[in-house]
Amino acid sequence: DLVMWDRQTESWWQQFTGEAIVGELTGKKLTFLSSTIISWEDFKSFHPDGKVLSRDTGYSRPYGENPYVGYDQVDIPPFLFRGETDGRLLPKERVAAVTVGDVDVAFPFSTLEKERVVNYTAGEQDLVVFFKPGTQSALDRQVISESKEVGATGIFDPHLDGQKLTFRTDGDRFVDNETGSVWTILGEAVEGPLAGKMLTPIIHANHFWFSWGAFKPDTLIYQGQQAS
Repeated sequence: DLVMWDRQTESWWQQFTGEAIVGELTGKKLTFLSSTIISWEDFKSFHPDGKVLSRDTGYSRPYGENPYVGYDQVDIPPFLFRGETDGRLLPKERVAAVTVGDVDVAFPFSTLEKERVVNYTAGEQDLVVFFKPGTQSALDRQVISESKEVGATGIFDPHLDGQKLTFRTDGDRFVDNETGSVWTILGEAVEGPLAGKMLTPIIHANHFWFSWGAFKPDTLIYQGQQAS
């Protein structure tokens, strides 16, 4: 998490909240857009004509290298963080986190890796959470392509065309129980009766727990199917 500034007004913006905290636009908030972090393999498979930022920028930069080697080691406290940590999870446990109305929920990667699909209700909003193994960390080894795998997540509204879908895994595939259609980590049906349909993404982010917990101390932590 960091603070950025805009060139037009030089207001300072809090990354986590999208809110201006210093300057002319103080109190204004940017609109969040849905996004997800997936592997390059998945991106080029699902979007073969997608655009990719070039490394040919005219500047000599170590693109593809990580300046914070080993930062995401879960058992090492985060440096530069001086706040109180929420001990319900290790500070650098990765979480797929979402806010629905007044409800904040965090889904630990360690739990998602075991369950792969979570059908969940937050407040009055039904959710489905997908987890796909793979996708390398940008904060492990010096050369990112050699880093450990941490996985990818997607969170979606399971309602489609007036029907609520429930999901499970079949091998390494996401399948809905109602039609047997197969879905990608990006919420697109690629096989079965619903092929070509898209689930509506729910805005979420993959955070380290210490960062999310600092801003959202009342967060509910998903404990797994057995706990629920």
